[in-house]
Amino acid sequence: MTEARPIDLLGLSPAAGCGCKVPLQRLSGFMTAVDEMVGTLNATRRVHTDGRSRDDAALYEIAPDRLLAVTVDFGTPVSSDAATWGRVAALNALSDIFAMGATPLLALSVLGWPDGIGKAPMLALTRAAIEALSQASAVLLGGHTIISPTPLFGLAVVGIAKPGDVMLIRNAQPGHLLILTKPLGTGIVLAAVKAGVVGLEAASAAEAVMTSSNQMSAELAVSAGVRAATDVTGYGLIGHLHNMLSASGCAAEIDMKRVPALPSAERLLEEHGVVPNSAERTYFELEEEIDWGRTPLSVRFLLSDPQTSGGLLLAAAPDVAERFLTACAKERQFAAVIGSVTAGRPGAVHVRA
Repeated sequence: MTEARPIDLLGLSPAAGCGCKVPLQRLSGFMTAVDEMVGTLNATRRVHTDGRSRDDAALYEIAPDRLLAVTVDFGTPVSSDAATWGRVAALNALSDIFAMGATPLLALSVLGWPDGIGKAPMLALTRAAIEALSQASAVLLGGHTIISPTPLFGLAVVGIAKPGDVMLIRNAQPGHLLILTKPLGTGIVLAAVKAGVVGLEAASAAEAVMTSSNQMSAELAVSAGVRAATDVTGYGLIGHLHNMLSASGCAAEIDMKRVPALPSAERLLEEHGVVPNSAERTYFELEEEIDWGRTPLSVRFLLSDPQTSGGLLLAAAPDVAERFLTACAKERQFAAVIGSVTAGRPGAVHVRA
């Protein structure tokens, strides 16, 4: 791999980070076919959750009181700075482990790199990922690297969990409060950065959200007794909430006034009409599942916005939620109640303006 000119990594990507995910409906058809392939085989082994559950990571029993949590997550650049992208990509992959209530142990890297860029940004990217893993008490043990015209990076992560502590998407129940641990809007800001219509301050605010870890929020949630969770990534808040509700057999109400968002994202939607392509796809694919009421189109796209290294979405009984929120306030961890789980058609969401 030859040394060459510096290059804008973000400019090499058709969509940033988790904005490059396969559309929901296409992925659903693919996963249904895969479910049939693995279903019988996995049912005969010590599998607690696999891809059929649509959870953030698979769980495999290695002892009566220990589960392995395993995931892989990679994507396209979210920054022109390789080190920033490396940290975000690592935290994005680790978040799948945290969302299960598990503790990460080790990781392998997945790297696709364009020929002609050189090794300096590759090293900066990998160094930042190693540092993020180290801060989570995990280690990088190796990986696989290929030449790719579009830069790709991420991690396969292995963690460990106690059966009684795991958080699963199917555990939401009517009466639970819905809690979000990061503001929305990073995908909109990244789309604006790529389009050249946003300044450094807005880009830095989005990067600050993406480079913050979900580890402490997850640990506080497990300690408080939360047992239903997912993380908000490429299908936006509305897509991942729909997934949780479908698995749990419940519906939900969201109070839009309580949903936290980056101020710059709201301005970009309303004043410049910046909408990531994947947010638009998710909105239209779920249009019949969501009662948007009188919410404006900008709000609908905000809730559909693809997040990279987004926050945790938790569902918890009111007393558990209160313990969690109190713990978050003590530890200065962001958390906001955005709605509640209700009885109703599985997967349905009503959004109040």
